[in-house]
Amino acid sequence: MPLPLYLAPLRGVTDYIFRSVYAAHFKGYDGALAPFISTVKGNSVKLTHIKDILPENNRTLPVVPQIIGNNPEEFIILAEQLFAMGYSTVNWNVGCPFPQVTRKKRGAGLLPFPDKIDSFLKQVLTRIPNRVSIKTRLGLNLKSEMQRFIPVFNSYPLAEIIVHPRTAKQMYSGNVDKEGFEEFAATCKHPMVYNGDITTPEVFAELTRRFPSVDRWMIGRGAITNPFFAESLRGIHVTALTPGQRLKSFHDALFEEYRDRIKNPGNVLDKLKGVWFYLAQALPESKTNLKRIQKARKLDHYSEIVWGIFEELPR
Repeated sequence: MPLPLYLAPLRGVTDYIFRSVYAAHFKGYDGALAPFISTVKGNSVKLTHIKDILPENNRTLPVVPQIIGNNPEEFIILAEQLFAMGYSTVNWNVGCPFPQVTRKKRGAGLLPFPDKIDSFLKQVLTRIPNRVSIKTRLGLNLKSEMQRFIPVFNSYPLAEIIVHPRTAKQMYSGNVDKEGFEEFAATCKHPMVYNGDITTPEVFAELTRRFPSVDRWMIGRGAITNPFFAESLRGIHVTALTPGQRLKSFHDALFEEYRDRIKNPGNVLDKLKGVWFYLAQALPESKTNLKRIQKARKLDHYSEIVWGIFEELPR
């Protein structure tokens, strides 16, 4: 079974509360990449800005902080603070596909500008004690862009490259470009992590056959839709509880943690709805149940709906 397995960042879902509860109920992941945090101006970073990756909030699953930004000085300040907190590796996001990010030449918006990537890495890597990994895509608009930025990556001592095999222009639509990933892997000199549409054990098995040189994998939507995914890949048997009982136990613990830590009931409801967007897909009557959950306006109503869903699961 190839190792390691990483839990991918899903913005708005896989925050430290979710990661901690998830890791307490489901096994098989070796670590997680946190949703990105932005660099900020100034000589220091407020702890409230990096609450998601404070060590005291991440005791159950090893996490690598992910940073997005294009200013080397701001990146250095944040990376040094994270090193002082115990993080030996930080990840630079040059893969975020959202237009509000890319038009500012952040995330995947940097990919057409290898000279800017080169200048950034040249300034950063000589001045921070952390190692740097990179999360990227095949390009911003065209996968041919990787022919210009991969040689830049190759010229620096990076920890690893996490590749989502789509262009940013594709967002998350259409199929992943496996041929594009093969082209990337043929040129890249760094350890590579495959990330994208690993949704079932069957898909994972096909990918491991196709890319035998890859031994690092990152699972996002598939991990939330099927929390037992990593356990099934590794043959882990955790408890005598049924899958339905384990899901309910996970949900109830997550509900309580959100309610304890987030004081606004509306925000708690929004967080739970975000989880159900994925979780409902693997359960019976997924579309109907998801629609009912999304219509809930109060936690009491939400709890009634979810109680009914769990009652219908096999015991």
